Amino acid sequence: MGKIKLSVSSIDTFKTCAKKYYYRYIEKLKVDSKKWNFTEFGSCAHLMLEYFHQRVDHSTPKEDYAKIMKGCYIDSIKSGEFDYDILCEDVWSPKGDVKGLDYLKTIMQQYLDKMKSEPLPNVVATELAYSLQLTDNALIRGYIDRIDKLEDGVYKVIDYKTSKSPRYLKPFQLLVYANAIREVYPDVRKVVGSFMLLKHDLREVEYNFSESDLEKSMDEVMKNLDGISVEKNWSKNPGRLCSFCDYKDVCFKGWG
Repeated sequence: MGKIKLSVSSIDTFKTCAKKYYYRYIEKLKVDSKKWNFTEFGSCAHLMLEYFHQRVDHSTPKEDYAKIMKGCYIDSIKSGEFDYDILCEDVWSPKGDVKGLDYLKTIMQQYLDKMKSEPLPNVVATELAYSLQLTDNALIRGYIDRIDKLEDGVYKVIDYKTSKSPRYLKPFQLLVYANAIREVYPDVRKVVGSFMLLKHDLREVEYNFSESDLEKSMDEVMKNLDGISVEKNWSKNPGRLCSFCDYKDVCFKGWG
């Protein structure tokens, strides 16, 4: 095995199904990836908010926010990153299925109202790339949706979620981000985290992290690194998520 490049999502893949991890990250099997409406919707929403905070700062008049948000909406859809027809499909909302493009517009309006009614957050980075060296032969890397500076030395990592239920949220992701922040910003003395639930009226699930929490999260990263390093069997773990797996045809080939 060559150099191991982990991410929060690859660790989750390994814990969920070692076989899928093998196909994707070890064998790097080429398969036709199906685009799902919920992933296209979520990624497009992320891009709209990324654009918004790149184009708005504390010198921007609030009366310009609406025009800027409209531009972010249009530019994201026309970016070429997403399948327009899939974005038009129905997606889940707490009030029932709605057209994806209409729901994106609703969420962006809610976000716009929030930015107008509250002080604009001090956003210091969006889609920040990070890379933490774990060993000579391994690292963990990824992107952080948004980082706010709350005060001198205090930062907040925010991850946007378009999932149905907050029950499945795991602070491990934010804890890894918090560790990364301490490498990026030398003045850090405290990092807090938040999942912003875009489909639930932008409600935030917030966390205050202790030093012990941060250490335990990196222990968890190293534990999974050790598991991946010594894994030989790469066993499959059949379940309901197999229906959405890009490798299901290869994985289940020959099964009765």
